[in-house]
Amino acid sequence: MKKILLALTLIFTSTGAIAEWTKVGDSDSKGGYTAYADMASIRKVGDKAKMWALFDYQTVQKTSGVEYLSEKIRREYDCKQKQMRKLAYSFFSWNMEGGDLIRSYNQPQKWEPVTPDSIDEAEWEVACNE
Repeated sequence: MKKILLALTLIFTSTGAIAEWTKVGDSDSKGGYTAYADMASIRKVGDKAKMWALFDYQTVQKTSGVEYLSEKIRREYDCKQKQMRKLAYSFFSWNMEGGDLIRSYNQPQKWEPVTPDSIDEAEWEVACNE
């Protein structure tokens, strides 16, 4: 039994259960925020890539009656067509996905073009060029 517990502990600690965020950029929109990417989460298949991103806000955000300071998003990127879409997201009460999980959603959204010279473009470049 001890060997099984040790093996499970090693598996969970080596799979990157805790993200190491790499800064992608800053924006003044939405009261100001910093965008981060989890480089270890990048997965590519053909012309598509998936990655976790984190938006860390300077001011409290309000959406559908909930308030939060950070948003963790799983996105899919079309590297050839320069598009992206949300696959899942979670809102957290504190910065850097700290505090309470406020809301979580897990359903792919529609594809949207990547806006040139934006945080989205910086994020797309990280996911597609890594």
